[in-house]
Amino acid sequence: MRFYGQGIPGVDAENLTGRLIVVEGGDGAGRSTQIEMLSDWLELQGHPAITVEFKKSELVGEELDAAMQGNQLCYYTLSLFYATDFVDQLEKTIIPALRAGFTVLADRYIYTLIARDLVRGADPEWAKGIYNIALVPHLVVYLKVNPKIL
Repeated sequence: MRFYGQGIPGVDAENLTGRLIVVEGGDGAGRSTQIEMLSDWLELQGHPAITVEFKKSELVGEELDAAMQGNQLCYYTLSLFYATDFVDQLEKTIIPALRAGFTVLADRYIYTLIARDLVRGADPEWAKGIYNIALVPHLVVYLKVNPKIL
């Protein structure tokens, strides 16, 4: 494995033997359903799997949910909230699972976070720079669904 940029200090990506699979797509595209089916299939084949998704960090998951309830946050504050959620999960869930040989199934990844930042008006280099510590996935699947169906 490798990082997009500098990576996490003290983490050697070469020692991460698991696989990182990302599923992207709009709300209602079936990401969760596909991830659940893939996770079940992997487990039946004898491959341990774990799922990660936005706003599930022990550090800021609940606070991020609360902040989104009727509050207006500037896009940089919101971006940093999501980045904190991502990094916390990267350090506490994703990297340990990959180190242990698990397949990590990510229900969205940095691509969605960067796209949201850009739509909200963030500087592209700033937005990409936040996530230069992210691991490059082994596979990214984009579920393309007609907007009328979504």
